[in-house]
Amino acid sequence: MADFIYVLIDNVSNAVFTQGFSTADFHQAIVHRPKNLLLLDPSSELGEYEAHTAMKIIRGSNAVENYFQAADNKRISSPPKWIDFTDTMMLKELTPVEISELLYFGHMKTHLHSPFFYKLQNNFAYFDLQDDLARVYYRYLDEFYQVLAKKVTHIITEILNVHRTLFRKKKAVTPLPLDIVKKLSDLMKAGLVFSFKQTEFQNRNYQIPLFLVEDTHIRTGNPIFKNDALIGHLTYYSAQKTWKLDIDQKDLDFWSISSIPLS
Repeated sequence: MADFIYVLIDNVSNAVFTQGFSTADFHQAIVHRPKNLLLLDPSSELGEYEAHTAMKIIRGSNAVENYFQAADNKRISSPPKWIDFTDTMMLKELTPVEISELLYFGHMKTHLHSPFFYKLQNNFAYFDLQDDLARVYYRYLDEFYQVLAKKVTHIITEILNVHRTLFRKKKAVTPLPLDIVKKLSDLMKAGLVFSFKQTEFQNRNYQIPLFLVEDTHIRTGNPIFKNDALIGHLTYYSAQKTWKLDIDQKDLDFWSISSIPLS
């Protein structure tokens, strides 16, 4: 179980930088299932060779699901990086400039112009940055909010059942509502940590501290969450099976973030 998860959203490009999410967290929660993948790793041993782009592709929904399963089980030698596409025939319509943009995208792991290509009609671009870090571009950020909601719900379910015996029924957790996740969107633009290691338990209530943390602390492997960075809590009330978000408005004002609705 993760001690914490981290989210930083660039709402200009819809890039989401995270720590603590697996490939399974991603592909088990998304709605727009990729039909095909263009692999952005030129040395990939997987996929079939596509002559026009000189890149490897994973063709068809079943093959894509098999690729995801292999990634989940760490059966892929290099970190996954790919962009999805709708029609294999449209790959042949890519211009040399567009192909060079894709090569830059794969090499630098960041977009040169738009991360969403008209001819590919891609909904995602996925980069495993190793060390539990990832950058994923979402055409629709609501899909990420769903990934996040399921991840938090899953972790609280694990915490709730950590001492469950073999013969006791597993306790279910009400899914974290998307409207609460969306209320955190402005905070996620600054860099938000959900700290499960510091979760407090009182009367069967599970209080998750929320910290604002710059991504440099995450990238350097020095995620120290100090009290002056604490801006609120996300609480699960086990008896009532409800969630509540509590944000300290004074802390938001200190961080110059004041647009989050608190009700």
